Amino acid sequence: MSFAVTPESRVIRLVSSAVALLLVAACSGDDAAPSTPISGAGGAAAGGGGATAGQLAAGSGGRTSSGTAGTSTAGSTGTAGRTGSGTAGNAAGDDAGIPDDASTGMMMPTTPAPTGPGTWSQGKAMPTIRTELAVAELNGKIYVAGGYGGMTAFEVYDAKADSWEMKRALPIGREHPSLGALNGKVYFTGGGGTETYEYDPTADTWTMRAALVHERHAAGMVALDGALYLVGGTGDNDMALQKYDPAMDKWSVLASMSTRRDHVAAVVLNGKIYALGGRLGAGSVFNTVEIYDPKTNMWTAGPSMLDTRSGFGAAVIDGRIYACGGEILVQPYSVRDSAETYDPQTDKWTYKAKLPGPLHGIGATAFEGKFYVFGGASMASAATPRTGIVQILTP
Repeated sequence: MSFAVTPESRVIRLVSSAVALLLVAACSGDDAAPSTPISGAGGAAAGGGGATAGQLAAGSGGRTSSGTAGTSTAGSTGTAGRTGSGTAGNAAGDDAGIPDDASTGMMMPTTPAPTGPGTWSQGKAMPTIRTELAVAELNGKIYVAGGYGGMTAFEVYDAKADSWEMKRALPIGREHPSLGALNGKVYFTGGGGTETYEYDPTADTWTMRAALVHERHAAGMVALDGALYLVGGTGDNDMALQKYDPAMDKWSVLASMSTRRDHVAAVVLNGKIYALGGRLGAGSVFNTVEIYDPKTNMWTAGPSMLDTRSGFGAAVIDGRIYACGGEILVQPYSVRDSAETYDPQTDKWTYKAKLPGPLHGIGATAFEGKFYVFGGASMASAATPRTGIVQILTP
């Protein structure tokens, strides 16, 4: 997500929307009414999209920033969606804002999307509703870390049992972090810092490891040939690829991409790293792809996705890349519900069944032929409304 939209601009937009609705009602008579509520418990409409009662997924009754259920603000002070305090449903990501339950409501799509084959279903809802989180799969368990709504939350989803278990909290709270799994351990880094921690699932303990060479925020992480790679994100020298060698407990800097990409998705396919989409702050969004070859330490251009995406999810299933959701911070701002897949045999992207609703700030991974998508938010340039849904695509 981006923070270029200020709270003041949101207030202006909200007031304009409310005035427009009142004028429509006044001109149309007593029978006319807005199709979506703009305040009160169970509904809110801010910055476009709208949601009917019961559809909001952040907090009790709607998105809030100061403890009033159902108000239509997103964030309180500072940059939009990044700060705030009060009751469950805050736009900020501190632990005080963790909702007590995981609503399964979704907002309506804000960008019409083509569709294709595949079926979406839902797994058991996340214990902690959050967005801008990170996920990693290890031995059939999917670990979910950090994010707005649960900065230090660390939970594991058993894909076979469709069950959740709380684990030891993260050593440090982070939003937009990066998570990877390697050699039976889970690694957590980024999210606006250089700290790196190793998690031991057997002991349920965290151990500090070597720090990143360059700070990262909203970067992608993948495992390949016994090492972890951190792709894109914001920070110093942000086009450079960083590599972690767990045997030496050391990060090093490798070749730089041709494009700065934050809110990027990264996957491994056929021994190479794919950097997908992303953006360079508000006002940009990419569908381009770059491919890194660890044998040559070089990046080359790859096949562009059908849709531009940032803050989205991607994974590899049976030799194909799957991508879905994403945020478009080019006016008019929107959130995608489309999904697509890349087949290296044909060198083409094709659409798959679209998400049940638009999402960005999601975490995604694959397990036993299925594409798993966790959490996210459904309003552009905001951490709300958050959702605790686990979406599962069967291709």
